[in-house]
Amino acid sequence: MKPIISETVYKKLFELLHKANNPEGKQLGIELSNAQIVKDTEFNQDIVTINSTVEVLDDTRNKPIRLKIVMPEEADLSQKKISVFAPISVALLGFRESYAFNWMLPSGNKKLKILKVLN
Repeated sequence: MKPIISETVYKKLFELLHKANNPEGKQLGIELSNAQIVKDTEFNQDIVTINSTVEVLDDTRNKPIRLKIVMPEEADLSQKKISVFAPISVALLGFRESYAFNWMLPSGNKKLKILKVLN
């Protein structure tokens, strides 16, 4: 399944990637180039995007993790606000609630399941 990104978020992330000469942005750039871009009015609220609060379960934990995907300047781990450049954010961005998939994170290959998306 391709990630689904709204036009506005796509433009914002595309600009960010070109301004920030950031090695962390490489994977995000790959995901954006593979994404299905939809009009903002057609973007469903159950899809992970910028400022989404996401509840996700990985196969190595007994409890879900709740985090919010934000722009890099808003990231604050103490508030569970994770930069869009973070590997977990790249993995989740553009996917729907209840979607399960495997993703390579710095801690190894994980099976992730999106339990809830709040936009």
